[in-house]
Amino acid sequence: MTGQAGAEPTESAAEQNAGGGASSSFAPHLDPKPLNQLEEALEAATASGTDDDGQKSVLAFLNSLVCLLVPEPVPGETEFVEPLVLTNGEGKPLVAAFTDRARIRPGFLDHAPTVVTTQGAVLLQNLGTELGLVLNPGAAFGFELSAEHVAAVLRDFRPATSDEMNGTGGQSAGASGE
Repeated sequence: MTGQAGAEPTESAAEQNAGGGASSSFAPHLDPKPLNQLEEALEAATASGTDDDGQKSVLAFLNSLVCLLVPEPVPGETEFVEPLVLTNGEGKPLVAAFTDRARIRPGFLDHAPTVVTTQGAVLLQNLGTELGLVLNPGAAFGFELSAEHVAAVLRDFRPATSDEMNGTGGQSAGASGE
């Protein structure tokens, strides 16, 4: 399915993963050390189990750049990509996204060797009503959202504006009704 993602091409994932990247004895995609602020928010939400940390992790996702895998090289910046789609145990389609290139399992690269990045909010806004999302499938710091959960996140949360991200805005991003 073609999706609008505001994606920017980067070097091939095969080139990136060839260099490793984990500082421990874990395979890079399984390294239990958070690699960025999004993973730190996901780790905090998992550890605490509180609604507040859960909301913070959703907001971190919406405001973070995530990686998508696509089968063909993407020339320049484009709004239309066909990302790797997996199915969950119930047979529902899920777009695979990753918090960092190091979280990409090497086997996925056989099907979609090009990495593009997009903001988490842009990705969710362009999934449509039939697709869910799986973040870091088979790797550390992941989650799965059904198509219904994607709709709920889009209904109940909004990403920060550029002014809010730079600390110059008034109202902060967050859950609706705060």
